[in-house]
Amino acid sequence: MSDEEQKMPEVASREPSTENAGEGHDNTEGEAAASEPPAKGGKGAGHEKRKKGSSVDHKPTRSEILSRLMEKNETILKLNEENRARQDEIAELKNRWVRTAAEFENYRKRSRKEWELLKQQTKAEVILEMLGVVDDFERAFSVADQSDSEEFVQGIRLIYTNLIQVLEKFGIREVDALQKAFDPNYHMAVGQIESDDAESGAVVEVVQKGFYLDDTVIRPARVIVAK
Repeated sequence: MSDEEQKMPEVASREPSTENAGEGHDNTEGEAAASEPPAKGGKGAGHEKRKKGSSVDHKPTRSEILSRLMEKNETILKLNEENRARQDEIAELKNRWVRTAAEFENYRKRSRKEWELLKQQTKAEVILEMLGVVDDFERAFSVADQSDSEEFVQGIRLIYTNLIQVLEKFGIREVDALQKAFDPNYHMAVGQIESDDAESGAVVEVVQKGFYLDDTVIRPARVIVAK
């Protein structure tokens, strides 16, 4: 056996000791790392707790309180202004409604009055035409003589009487003029004569009868007045 072969086992036997030495060094470093206190980590956790505690325990300053009060006061003032504006608007709408209701009531009354006046005028126009027929009857009676048939004349008088009754149902009545003092509101003078039986200014003859429609003179009586 040569001298080199005898040395080889010795080299091999040294190598494991080197590895064990490395493993021992690694274990020593791990134990040192484990035994080192976490100074940085512990300091950060405590700092965060102190920050949270400071935010909770913070008290508002005087300026902050005044600022908040001013903001609330401005909000209240704004709401009060809006409320006043709404109240004014409501009052205006109410006044407008009251005026409209009053105008409508006046319009209704005025329309009713105009309608009644129109009906009265229309009725008066129709009745005036019928009064012309009454005049014709009376003229016919004034010229009737005894030669005419009595039954015929009585029949005509019956028609005349019925016509007068119909007119009375519509509010027609005769103006009382004969032997009354002349009144231009009810009479229309068509002449004057000397008369010993009547006072001056009195109606001595009715030429054409006058008539009322209710309380309104729709045709004055045509009369002759004593001087």
